[in-house]
Amino acid sequence: MSTSSSRISIVVASNGAFGSVARCLASIEPQAGPGSDVEVIVCEATPSDDSLRTQFPFARFETRPGALVPELWQTGIDLSDGAIVALTISPMEVADDWVATIRDRLSHGIDALGGAIDAGDGLRLADWAEYFCRYSADLPPFPVHESLDLPGDNAAYRRDRLGEVRETWQDGFWEPEVHRALQERGATLVHDPALLVRQGRSAGFTAFCRQRLLHGREYGRQRGRRFSALRNVTGIALSFVVPPLMLARSARVVFARGRHRAKFIASLPLLLVFDAAWALGEARGHFDALRTP
Repeated sequence: MSTSSSRISIVVASNGAFGSVARCLASIEPQAGPGSDVEVIVCEATPSDDSLRTQFPFARFETRPGALVPELWQTGIDLSDGAIVALTISPMEVADDWVATIRDRLSHGIDALGGAIDAGDGLRLADWAEYFCRYSADLPPFPVHESLDLPGDNAAYRRDRLGEVRETWQDGFWEPEVHRALQERGATLVHDPALLVRQGRSAGFTAFCRQRLLHGREYGRQRGRRFSALRNVTGIALSFVVPPLMLARSARVVFARGRHRAKFIASLPLLLVFDAAWALGEARGHFDALRTP
C-alpha cells in the first residue's frame, strides 16, 4: 500500500463498551473533516450499529471477531496508509488539539509519542478502578521525558520506523515489544502530557477482568520466550507478589501527583481484583512458555 507523506491514520480499537465508539468519533470529527488529510479506521471485535456509519461517514469500519485490542491495532495499521499512525481505543475522547499536537511533535525528531490520559466525566467506580489500574503513570501533570512505557491507548508513530520493527507487531501491536525494538534501533520515544485523551465509561467490571487475564497471559508468554525455564518457574512462583507491587506503584504516582486521591481510595478493592487478574494471566503465560519448545 502506498503511503501519503502528510497523512495521519487514526486507528481506533473498539472494546465493546456501549456507546463508546460514538463518543470517541465525535471527539475526533472536528479534526478529521474534509481537507484535513486524516483517515480514521475503527477496528471492532464486535460490529457496532450500522447507524454509526451514517453518523460518521469520515470513518472506515472493520471487524475482526473476538480480537484483542493489540490485534485490532495491528489490523488497522495494515489497512492504513498515513505517514503517521495514531492509536487509541473507543472509550477515549481526544483533546481538541490532538491531531495538531501529533503533527507538531512528530515533525521535530520524535519517532514515537505517547501522551497523558485523564479521567473523563460520569465514570462509575469500576471505570475509576480501570483507570488507575491502566493509566496511573499517564495521569497528568508530568514532565516531558523519554520513555519506553508509552500508552498505546494514546500514542502516535512514524510509519517508517514501525516498518523497521514490523516483525514485532504482526501478531498484535503489544506496546512493550514494539517499543523495546524501536529503542534498540535508535528511535526516539517521548512521553508528553500535551497529547491528551480522557477515558470515558468502559465495558465494565467483568469485561475488564477478562481483558486483564488475556493481556497478562500474553505479556507473560512474550517475556517467557526470552527467559530460561528456571526464570519462568520463578515468575510463576512469585506471581502472588505482583498485585501488591502494582497497587503500590499506582498509589505512589496518584498521591505524588495530587489528583483523584479520594477516587483511588474508594476503588481499591476493585483495583486489587484487576491487578490479581493480570498476575494470574501473567503466571499462565509463563507456564505456556515452559510448555513451548
